[in-house]
Amino acid sequence: MATGREPPRYGNAHPSIVPYGVFDAKDGPLIITVGNNAQFQRFCIDVIERPDLAEDERFKTNVLRSTHRQVLVPILHEVLRLHTRAVLLERLNAAGIPCGEVLGLHEALCSPRARNSGLVRQVPHDEVGSMSMYGSPYRFDGSHLPVRHVPPQLGTGTDDVLESLLGLDSSTRRALREQGVI
Repeated sequence: MATGREPPRYGNAHPSIVPYGVFDAKDGPLIITVGNNAQFQRFCIDVIERPDLAEDERFKTNVLRSTHRQVLVPILHEVLRLHTRAVLLERLNAAGIPCGEVLGLHEALCSPRARNSGLVRQVPHDEVGSMSMYGSPYRFDGSHLPVRHVPPQLGTGTDDVLESLLGLDSSTRRALREQGVI
């Protein structure tokens, strides 16, 4: 507000901490938050094995890294794409640098974290044996609420809906199925 103008937009990056944001590894995105000069030294030496960047006068301090962001960030993108997320996350954690995987929705819901937290649960299902579904986000007395009803399989109500709402008889529905419409 003091300047009277809009600050630059940095997306997932931080306006004054560099490097900070989402970066692509060889096999997917991760977030890296190098918050201080000591972390930057460890990041360059222990994580990306580029001690030359730690010694570069343009990147010695966070203020300088922020000033030279347009030079540094493309270099980091290039170097990080050479390694897998697993390797980078292991090195980042060992170096004490905050980081994490950026997962797609399906990947996140299938992750051990989602299962272990109870977010996604395997529940019995009459038609298919068992299925994954969201668990209740609420806990009472430390326990998740039980799943009382499982959803129907995809397409279970198609014939009922087409008949009751659209008046389509079985031969019309069969013809639509043969044509790949439903």
